[in-house]
Amino acid sequence: MQGYLNYKRLKKPLLLPNLTVEIGFGNGEFLTRMALEHPERHFLGIELSGISIEKLLREIRRRDLRNVYCVRLDAYWAFYLLFADESVETIYMNYPDPWFKKRHHKRRLTRPENLYLFARRLRTGGEIRLRTDDRPFLDYTLEAAREVEAFEVSVETLRPTSPLTKYEAKWLARGKTLWALVLKKIRPPREIPHPRIEEVQEVFPVRVPDITGLPMVLQKTFRLREGLILRTFRVWEHGEDRLLEVLLSEEGYVQKFFVFIRRRPDGYQLDVSGFSEVLKTRGIQEMLEFLAERVKG
Repeated sequence: MQGYLNYKRLKKPLLLPNLTVEIGFGNGEFLTRMALEHPERHFLGIELSGISIEKLLREIRRRDLRNVYCVRLDAYWAFYLLFADESVETIYMNYPDPWFKKRHHKRRLTRPENLYLFARRLRTGGEIRLRTDDRPFLDYTLEAAREVEAFEVSVETLRPTSPLTKYEAKWLARGKTLWALVLKKIRPPREIPHPRIEEVQEVFPVRVPDITGLPMVLQKTFRLREGLILRTFRVWEHGEDRLLEVLLSEEGYVQKFFVFIRRRPDGYQLDVSGFSEVLKTRGIQEMLEFLAERVKG
């Protein structure tokens, strides 16, 4: 599919020179405009909304854009999995969700562990450019940036003479205050604890002599270790084979897929189903070994 990157299949790190990234691109208007104005550069949009992805892909096809791409993934994991350090020129965040309730602050895009990773991937001299209409979110971001210790900070209020989208112009006309924040990377960030997962080349099947314990693992939640949580759902039967639906949360990175339990002459084999497209991680291997121990009588 033109413009769409399946990050689970990509060779990593992603090698795109002169790369600008927009996190949460909405309808894709800002991203496509930049791509049209700067054909010599590459642009990548990160988004979780399938509707937004489809809108952007339609524009990419309609305009036959060859320098803009998108990926459907949480921003933290996109930067963690896809990019090398010092490989991104500019990061744009246009009016991210402020998650204003205190219990939701950990979802904020600019929490310290996120800014730490963004700073790692940003080239020295590169910038994070953020616009917001939420003053508490701006203050939170400024405090998080101070904690990371990598940035030169500048803030200004937008004015009618600034380059604006039609929505920003409308908001200003209604008397709303809009802020533009620039975080320029001037040094490597201070080390901040952050989630990590280990991607592996292969996930190997596990053999067991029998599966008499399978009913005991269905519809349950298991904490395999700190940061690795397994949830099991239904199982489908086909002859002596089984297909088990599972959800695995690994340091907050969530994958839902099927485990194929296949009858063999000497017992059963547990493996990720070929119908499931997963990011191969060390946690999936641990999960297969854990399930094997639980399902065998």
